[in-house]
Amino acid sequence: MTFHERLPKVLGAFVTVFVAGALVASGAPAPRAARKSPAKLTLQRIFGNPMHPLDGRVPRGSWRPGHEAVVFTEPVLPPGGKKEVKKPGMPSFDLVQVDATTGVRSVLLRSTALEITGPKGKTHHPMLARADFAPGGDRLLIPDGDDLYLYSLSTKKLVKLATGPGSEEIPKFSPDGKRLAYVRGNDLYVYDIAAKREIRLTSDGSPTIRNGILDWVYEEELASRTANAFAWSKDGQRIAWLRLDDSPIPPYTIVDYLHTHSKAKIQYYPKAGDPSPIPSLHIVQFGPDGQVASRRSVTFADPIPYVPRFGFLPKDTGFWYQVLNRKEDRLTLMKLDFASGAASPLLVETDPYWIEPVDMLHFFPDGRFLWASRRSGYMHLEIHTPSTNEVKDLTPGRWDVTSVLGVDDASGRIWYQAARPTPMERRLYLVEAKSGKTTALTREPGTHTGWLSPAKAHLLVMSSTVTRTPHLELYAATGKHLRTLFANRPKELAAIKLGHIRFLQVRANDGTLLNADMITPPNFNPRHRYPVVVYVYGGPDAQVVRNGWGRSMELFHLWLAQEGFIVFSLDNRGSFGRSRAFEGFIKHRLGSSQLPDQLAGVRWLKAQRYVDPHRIGIWGWSYGGYFTTYALTHAPGVFAAGVAVAPVTDWKLYDTIYTERYMGKPSENPKGYEAGSVLAKVADLRDPLLIIHGTGDDNVHFQNTLQFANAAWRSGRTFSLKLFPNLKHGLRAKGSYLQVFSAIGNFFEKHLE
Repeated sequence: MTFHERLPKVLGAFVTVFVAGALVASGAPAPRAARKSPAKLTLQRIFGNPMHPLDGRVPRGSWRPGHEAVVFTEPVLPPGGKKEVKKPGMPSFDLVQVDATTGVRSVLLRSTALEITGPKGKTHHPMLARADFAPGGDRLLIPDGDDLYLYSLSTKKLVKLATGPGSEEIPKFSPDGKRLAYVRGNDLYVYDIAAKREIRLTSDGSPTIRNGILDWVYEEELASRTANAFAWSKDGQRIAWLRLDDSPIPPYTIVDYLHTHSKAKIQYYPKAGDPSPIPSLHIVQFGPDGQVASRRSVTFADPIPYVPRFGFLPKDTGFWYQVLNRKEDRLTLMKLDFASGAASPLLVETDPYWIEPVDMLHFFPDGRFLWASRRSGYMHLEIHTPSTNEVKDLTPGRWDVTSVLGVDDASGRIWYQAARPTPMERRLYLVEAKSGKTTALTREPGTHTGWLSPAKAHLLVMSSTVTRTPHLELYAATGKHLRTLFANRPKELAAIKLGHIRFLQVRANDGTLLNADMITPPNFNPRHRYPVVVYVYGGPDAQVVRNGWGRSMELFHLWLAQEGFIVFSLDNRGSFGRSRAFEGFIKHRLGSSQLPDQLAGVRWLKAQRYVDPHRIGIWGWSYGGYFTTYALTHAPGVFAAGVAVAPVTDWKLYDTIYTERYMGKPSENPKGYEAGSVLAKVADLRDPLLIIHGTGDDNVHFQNTLQFANAAWRSGRTFSLKLFPNLKHGLRAKGSYLQVFSAIGNFFEKHLE
C-alpha cells in the first residue's frame, strides 16, 4: 500500500457545506497569494504545469534490445529551438538513441513520419512513448486505440496486426520475436506474426476469471502494480499463464454519484479475512504448424495459497513457480520437470515475521540459482547449488540488497543495488559469484538506480540526492563513469533560496536510534520559535528518510519551510533497511507498536529551543493518512492539527494480502485489530483534522472515511473533509494536486500560525 505522486493541474472554486459531523469542502484557496518575486516557491509553479516541472525532467531512457544504445522519446521542437506551440492535443515525439560506446546521438524515428487512419477517416500520428521494441531491436510494436501496429526500422513499413475486436492489454513479444501474446476480455491470445493469425488460448475470461492478467489484489500487493501474468519460454515454443478465479470474493461496489441516476462499478476486492483468489498455472506448447500441441496445468488445493512468481528454467527443460502460504511466512520454490512431469520443491523459506515473493531469482545453466533471503537478518543474495545443498552468501554484512540489475551467466558477475553504506543510501555494486569479490560502482552519496545493457557492458544510472535533482549518467559495467546523458540542473529552481535539509537520529523509548530528517526555513534563526509539520508514512517495507530527490512532494515541503515551518520526518520501527528485527517489530501490531516512535520524535522536537511545542502538526497519505488519524485519536493533544489523505481507518476494511501479512486474520488477532483501529477511538479526537479522499478510491476505499464520519457525528466530534468525486487513491486529475496541496498548506497555516 503506497502512494506515488504525479503532477496534474488547475484550481477550482471554494465551497463548503456541513454534513453529519464533518465539514465537506470541494476546493480550497491557495494558502497565500503567489509572491511576485520569481525567486520564491509557489504552489502554482510546483503543481500547476506538470509538462514543465520546476525540478526539470529527465526522459525515461531504456536499452534498445540487441544494441548498446539508450533510447528515449523527446518532444519535437521547431527549428528555432523553442517549444512548439500546438493546438490542444498530444505533442509529437521523436524516438532518439544515444550510442553507449561513441556517445553519438541520432533520431531513430519521427512520429510525424507515421500516419494512422482512424475509424472516422481522420489521420493522426501514433504515440511513440507507448511503443515497445521487439527482440533484436529492429521492430516496434505501437499500440493505437484498440489496434496494434508493427513498424520495421529497416523497411520503414507500418503494418496493422489482424487482431480481433476489442483492446489488447499488456502485449509482449516471445523471445524469438515470432509471436505476440496479449489479453483481451480477460482471455489470453497469441498472435503469429508471419502467419498473421490469432490463436485464442482461453475462453472462460469474465469479470471474475482472469487469464494472463492479474486481479486488483495480486497486482497491488504481489506484483508492484504490474498486471502481466504470463511468461514465454526462451525458445518461444511455450507460454505459461496464471489463471485467477475471483468468484469466492465478496463484491465491493464503488458508486459514481455524478449522474442523475448513479452508476456502480463492481470490484472484487478481498477484505481482511475474506476468501482469496483461487490460482492455477497453465502451460501450452506450440507444434511445428504453430498450433497448440499440448497443455498442462498446476492446481492448488485448500488452504488456497498465493502464486506470485513463475517462469521457465534454462534451456526450457522445466518450469519454476513460487508458492506463498496465506499466512505469508512460508515461501516454496517449486520445479516442474517437463520430461517426467513431476513437481518438486527446490527450496523452502520460512520467516518468523513474514516473507515476500522473491524477484531477485536467477537460474544458471549449470543448475545453480541466485536467491534473495533474509535468513541472516538482512536481505542478502545467495547462490544455491541443489546437487550439493550448498548455500553461499554473496553479500554478507549489516545491510540490505534492494534489487538485482542483471546477471552474466558466462562470467558469474552479478550487478545489484543495496541500502549501503547506510539505510538512507542506494548505491550500485558488482559481485563475482565465484570469489565473492565486490566492487562499488557508484561511490557518491545519494540514490542510484541502474539498468544493465543487453551486452552487459554498460550501465544506465539515474542519480539524485535530497539537494540534487535526478540526472542520467552512463557508466561502464565495471564502474567507470563515461558521460552524462542528462544533467538536469534547472536554472529556475537554482535561483530560489531553499530551506536547509539535514539528517539526524532520535532515540526511541527503549534507546533504539531512529533515522530522521528536518527541513528548516531558508532564513532560519535558532532564537526564533517555529511551527513544525511532521510528514509521516510509517508503513512496513517503506522509508521516508532517504538521501534522494523527492520530486514535487519535496518541493511542497520546501515551500512549507519557505513559509516559516520546520518540516520533520522520522522512520519508525517497521520501516525498511534497518534489519529484519527492526521491521518485524510491528508484527500483529500495526499502529500501536509504531506510534511510540513517532511520539519520541515529537518529544525530541519539543526539546529544541527553536520549536514551538504548541504548534506541531502532522500529515500523511495512504498509510501516512492512517498514521495521522491514528495519532490524533490515540494521542490527543500531542498535535495541534493533522491532515490525512486517503486514510485506512480500520484494518478490517483493507485487503487480505497486505493486511494479513502484518496482522494475520481478524479472527486470529482480534486484540491487534482493535488496538490498531482508528474507528475505535474517534470519540477521543479533539484536535483539528482535515481528511482528503477520492470517492472512487479502489485501493483505500472511501468507506474508510465514511465510517470515520459516522463514528464522529455519533460521538459529537467534527472534522474537515475535502472530497474528489470519482478520483482514485492517487487523486490524479487535471488540477487536483494544486487543490490537494493548497488545502494542506491552508489548513496548517490556519491552525499552526
